[in-house]
Amino acid sequence: MNDIISINRQFLIMAREASKSRSGEIMTGLSRTALDRIAQMTLDEIDAMARDIGISAISIRLTETEMDRLLSLQGLQRAAYSISIAASARPRGGTGSFPTSRQATEA
Repeated sequence: MNDIISINRQFLIMAREASKSRSGEIMTGLSRTALDRIAQMTLDEIDAMARDIGISAISIRLTETEMDRLLSLQGLQRAAYSISIAASARPRGGTGSFPTSRQATEA
């Protein structure tokens, strides 16, 4: 569980930094709305979220076919391919808004 907490914390801090970039959505897979919300979080809030959510905040955005294709490529081809996949994909989380307490309770 400590690994997930550490990874979540690193991801949320990276997302907060990425929110300053126009390519933040592509880098993180999050919507601009989610990035803007994360940008407003304090380190204490990030630590609490990373610790308390109990699941990984990140996920692989590649299909099995895309992973196979990526593994067959070399060097810069991998980067170009993964960027093209990310650029054509819709950010995770739909609108990227965080659930309200009611939505979280109903989930």
